[in-house]
Amino acid sequence: MKKRLPSTRVYIKDILEGFYVKSEGDFEPNYLITKDARKVYRAKIVGTVVREPIIAEDETYGKFQIDDGTGVIWVLGFRDDTRFIRLVKKGDMVQLIGKITEWRDDKQVLIEGVTKVDPNMWILHRYETLRDKVEHIKKARLAFEIYNTYGITAKARVIAKNKGISEDLLATIDELYAVIMEQKAEESAFEEEFFEEAEKVKEGLEEVKRAVLEILRSKGMAVSLKFIQRKLQDKYDIETIEEAIRTLLAEGEIFEPEIGYYQILE
Repeated sequence: MKKRLPSTRVYIKDILEGFYVKSEGDFEPNYLITKDARKVYRAKIVGTVVREPIIAEDETYGKFQIDDGTGVIWVLGFRDDTRFIRLVKKGDMVQLIGKITEWRDDKQVLIEGVTKVDPNMWILHRYETLRDKVEHIKKARLAFEIYNTYGITAKARVIAKNKGISEDLLATIDELYAVIMEQKAEESAFEEEFFEEAEKVKEGLEEVKRAVLEILRSKGMAVSLKFIQRKLQDKYDIETIEEAIRTLLAEGEIFEPEIGYYQILE
């Protein structure tokens, strides 16, 4: 029988700001690494249902939103787990347990169980979550110092053990840095691609601007937008032509003596 992974009391804010890791193996669990290097397989959250639950007509899917005072997150249930969605309504204070997942860069919780609680449970949950977080941070600070000095070496493990720091925490920090670096590399690649595309658009716009100016110079008088479009539409799209004209107007290269007609500003 497959062992159920432990749940971790956690703030929604830590989930939203954490890094979701999808395991490579089919039977390996996915998990979240928080910014302070906690590995969370299953989250325990206490908060208020802030949106009326939604259940699909075929009852294969349901969801609601929960707010714990630090953030808001969607809670989802599929197939048999939609029964948990039916147990709550907007305004209920609940405690839930679920696996963290991610869809289109948005963190979500796949519900495994939920129960209504009173405000005292929320206070207790906040206290226990803060207590666990503080205890973890004390160890994490030492672990980060060891890792930043010695990496994930044998020496680092010995020093960590002597200071009461587990090897698992060092390994989680190592993984956290790897995830952050991978994310930065992806963002850098995206930015590079974005700026390359933006540069191409800019170059294309400059070419259209030159073409518009050439038409206006050759005519030596006010020319209609429709005339310019007819002259250039085989080579450029209408939106780019209009954008070029707007840019030339803004730059003071041309003016509009009457609506829909343009002329070079001498």
